[in-house]
Order: sequence, then structure tokens, then C-alpha cells
Amino acid sequence: MLAESIIRIGRPIAQSDLPNQQRIRWLTDVDSENCKNFFQHVFLVELDGDNTAFHLMEIGNMEGKSFVPNSLRNNAFPILYPNGGNPLHAQGIYPVPCYLMYEAHIHAMEHAESFAVDVILPRLKNTVSFRHKNEEQLLEIARHSAVAIAPYFEQFIKDEKQLGILYIFDHSLPIYRTLEKRSEDERYIWITESRLFPGIQLHIDGDQALVGIIEAKFTEAKSLGSADNAISTFTNQEEDEVASIYNKFWLWMSPTWEMPRSIYWGKDEWIRGIKIDRASYEAFLYGTQFLKQITVPVTSSVLKEMFAPVTSLEAKRHMKPTSFEPIFGVPLVLPLLEGDSEQLYHKYKRILNQSDKSDNDIHLELLAGIHKFIPKMSDEHRLTLVYYSGDLSRGNMHIRKVIEDVVPSVATVLQQIIKDLNRQELLPILKAFRCNTDKEYYRLRSLPSLLANAYGPGYVWSSLQAVLHREPITVHRLYMNTSIKLLELALKEDEWGMREELVFHYVFLAFHARYHNEVIQNKERVNTLANWERVIEYYHAGTISLSQLQSAEELGFVTGLLLKQFSNSYHRKTGKDYVKHRVMKFGSKLTPDMIWKYGVLRCQELSEQWDMGIGKNFWPILAQVLLGFLDAEKTQALRTDRDKFMTAFWSGYLMYKKEKEEE
Repeated sequence: MLAESIIRIGRPIAQSDLPNQQRIRWLTDVDSENCKNFFQHVFLVELDGDNTAFHLMEIGNMEGKSFVPNSLRNNAFPILYPNGGNPLHAQGIYPVPCYLMYEAHIHAMEHAESFAVDVILPRLKNTVSFRHKNEEQLLEIARHSAVAIAPYFEQFIKDEKQLGILYIFDHSLPIYRTLEKRSEDERYIWITESRLFPGIQLHIDGDQALVGIIEAKFTEAKSLGSADNAISTFTNQEEDEVASIYNKFWLWMSPTWEMPRSIYWGKDEWIRGIKIDRASYEAFLYGTQFLKQITVPVTSSVLKEMFAPVTSLEAKRHMKPTSFEPIFGVPLVLPLLEGDSEQLYHKYKRILNQSDKSDNDIHLELLAGIHKFIPKMSDEHRLTLVYYSGDLSRGNMHIRKVIEDVVPSVATVLQQIIKDLNRQELLPILKAFRCNTDKEYYRLRSLPSLLANAYGPGYVWSSLQAVLHREPITVHRLYMNTSIKLLELALKEDEWGMREELVFHYVFLAFHARYHNEVIQNKERVNTLANWERVIEYYHAGTISLSQLQSAEELGFVTGLLLKQFSNSYHRKTGKDYVKHRVMKFGSKLTPDMIWKYGVLRCQELSEQWDMGIGKNFWPILAQVLLGFLDAEKTQALRTDRDKFMTAFWSGYLMYKKEKEEE
């Protein structure tokens, strides 16, 4: 269950030495990008019985055209940003009397009575700090506050759009503290100097504020169901009180979304599915806020490689990276056993700060397309990757994939293989196909890109999960996709495009070989570049035998070498390309049968007709290739392994290089 994983992440944070100021940042929206402009107009009302005072404050400064809140002071204003619904109405539960004010609210401040009744009172009723007050007392507080603000209306109202915060500092509330000077105690967070009592400094009690925040969020969860003396789903013990797992910070289960709720449940009966106790819910809050901070979008260039059509190069070429719906990645690190919470918390801090990165860490950009790194850890931990799209803040999101139980040592080996592919394996393959060695090959930069281009976008998630779980992978679809792309490029006479496709093909085969050898530790034979380089040596020596042409792939590669050598001589005599002029002229497809009958079988006849003077190695190999085709025809290998034959044919054709003697 994903919720259980989030609770396990949040528990060490809840039990850590995280200071109050930082906890308030985590559990409120003081640092939210959505809330920064509200700090431009803070309407603070001081109440002491019937005495009132009004403060108009700006918590931050303009930097260029943008307002930036003061990060040393804004955590004294524990605001909560509404997710969905009409923000002009009171929403949810407020931990302290600190409310976001929109333009309509600020314009309503001119009329004290209606502002008190319509705006302030509904919010006071939903405020944890005022639960001990009855409605008559709350209405009196609302009226005192509204009357304190109204006389200053002309001073703060502006023509342009305004956002603000209404903050009621009631001296009778235990959540507030008045001190003779600004406190150095981490528990108390300074707000401003009092106007009712000049020289006295106003503070909010961080401990009390956090209790109010947890209570507010747990009360929201109870709106979808609660019970007393019931078994918690997460502790498996009877708890004094349990609630639904509804959490506005993490709207994966929204009350407006009918799908996860049984038709037999009432709208406030979600506890029939999951019951959560208060302590687990607090850990759940910290866990979700931590995950929100480390959630990053998969880069647009990786998305294009993952989801563009793999067999239509023209379609992929015209697709922009911004054409794809954003997908977000969330890495979760979990211990197998409950251990040292403090040590785990420090690992989480490194993930947040992304500091002191080293080569030994797990680089998720290589493994998962997520621009984060995870500190090096033992196999006593497991990594979970969550991918989702949509708007989490509105509850409009869709889980694309959850990959659980990734072993850190496996992730470390895989990332080393990806690094080696780009640092070591790529260069000799580029040289073999005479491609540009300075060009960026984005398809090879990450594991998701590599797998998507090999298998196609429909197999991204399943292949990624298979590799991260040490399951065997095949190359059948790779050959099929490569064969399709090579034919498309050949018909367009895009030889450089063909060379680049074959570069990717052989880099992936190198990955496949190392993956099976080092991760699964089960060698599976594939013909990599090194295999073909040895075949080329035999070819130039003229020592290719029938025993070396037993598979369709081997036959295809040697046939490619053979026809390229012949084509070079044919071009010198006629000025035309042999394969394009003689073999591919019969339509839009090139098949092994056509290569055999229109290409290989006519070599001797045309050579005698044009007196081409082909190298001595050609004729003995031609004889062996003709015998190889006869054997392949008997076993139907040219039909069953057509894609392997065609991929190997173009590989040999484009890797062939003239010997000096032949030149």
C-alpha cells in the first residue's frame, strides 16, 4: 500500500529534531509559490478584550517585478492554501486565526458589519484555536476585528488586484505569547511589536501552532469518516480514534472522485476502506510534504524519447518535447526494518538538499529520468519509484506506474552500465559506422530512453520494471523496430540516419549483454559489435565458411558485406548504386528473398558483363553465401528471422570498408 510507505517515510521526520519553524514550513503553505503575493498585505488585528489595534504589514520585498516573502518571518503566519472549491468561502479547518484574503474580501473590508458576518465569522467557526468559544462570542470577535480594519480602508485599497492575509492576535489565546523582547527560544516565533502595549513583542507559540495544525488536518480527515476505539489499518491495534486518510496536501483520494469509493459506502464512510490513527496520520502529513518537495517532472527531452512513436522516424522528428503531458517522478526510500530513525532522517535531508553528490550515489536521472540523486545505501533499504501525471493540488492526477522494491545494489550496477555505455561502448560503435563522435545521443542518456527506443512507448513501464527487478529481457522487438526504421530510411536514401539507428541498436545490444551478465548473471548470446568485427576480418581474408552462416543474422551480415563490396565495383563501372538500382527497384519493400534473388544471384553475371575486377576474397565467399541461402530456404530461417537478417544485412553493408589492396 502506497500510503503505508508514505507513513514509514514520515515517521522518522515526525520523530526527528526538526525545529518548530521548519515543521510549520512543512505542514503549511507559507513557502508555496501560490501564496507569495498574499504576504504583500498582512492585516493584523490585536484584540485584548474590547481593546483593538490594527497593523498593516508587508512581509517581504519586491525584487524586480516579483514579490518575494521574507523567509525569516513568514513562518509566523501558518496559512493553508485551499485546494479546489471556491476560495472566497471558508474552507476546511484553520489551525490558528490566520486566513488568506482575496481581492473580493479586501474590497469588503470597507463595510465592517457585512465583512464580520460574511467573511470573518465562518472562518472563526472553523478555527481550532477558537473551539472553546460559542457563536455569540465568535461574532463579537469578528465585529471587533472588522471595526478595527474599516477606518484604514482608504489607506490600503488600490486599483490593481490585491491579495492579503487576515491575522487575529487575541491576547487571551494560549497559542500566542507576549514577551518584553524578541525571543531567542526556537519555540516562539516573532510576529511584530504590539500597538496595544508598546515595547511588547508579539509571538506565536510554535508547539501550540503545530498541535493546532495536526488537529486541523486530522479534523478534515474525519469529515470523510471517523470512529472511536477502532483498529487502525496501519498499527493493527485498537486506537482511541481513527479517521479516513483524506489529506488535502496529497489529494490522491479526493472526496469528489467517486472511483475509489464503494457504491455501498456513504460520503462520510471512507473508513470502511482505510482507518488511520492520529500518530500515523501525523507521519502521513510529514511524508506527503517530504514527497512533494522531492517530486520533480521528468524532463521534456526524456519524455519525447519515452513516448514518441518509435517506428515512425518522420513523426518523431516533427514532435516537440513540449507535446507530451508532463509526468512527475517521486523517489521513495524505505528501510526493510524499522531502524535508527535519526540516521534515516539525515538521509532524507541529503535527498532534499541534493548536496555532496558523488559517483557512488544513485543517480535517478540515469535510471528513471528523474533529476534527483539518492545517497548511497545498503541493501537493507528499498527504493520505490512513483510516476504520475495531472494536477495533484486539484486531485486530478493519474498514477502512471509504481515500481516497488528496487534493490540499491542493483540500481548501482545498472547506473554504472548506463555510464559505461556512454563513456566506453558508444565511441567504438560510432567509429565502426563512421558517425559523428561529437553529437549528443539522447536516446542513450537514461534507462527509460534506452528501453523506450528499443521496445516502443507501449512497453516503457513494463520493461523499466523488468530491468529494475532483475528480470530477463528479450531483443525480438528491438530487431523488429530497427528493421522497420532502416527500411524507412533506406527508401528515403538517408544513409546517415541508418547509421545512427544502427549505432543505437548495437549500444542496446551491449547493454543487453552486460545486463544479463552482470545483473541477472545469466549469459545470453547476442551478436555485438565485437562479434561482427571478427567476421569482417575473416571476410577480408576470404575465409568465411558455411559453418559461419548457419543463422539468419550471420548470413545477413556477410551478405551485407558482400553486396557492399560488389556495389563499390558496380558504381565505378556504371556510376550507380547496385542495391538501389538493381535490388530495391521492385517496390517499397526490401526482403531477404529480394536480396538473394535480385542481388546475390546476379553478381557473377554482372561481373562478367562489366569486367569489374572485384577483390580475390569475393568469389569464395559468394559461393558460401549462395549455399547459405539454400540452407536458409530449407529451414525457412529467412521468414522466421526476417528482422534479424535485415538488421544484420544493413549492418554489414554500412560497416564495410575497402581494404587497401582493393582500393
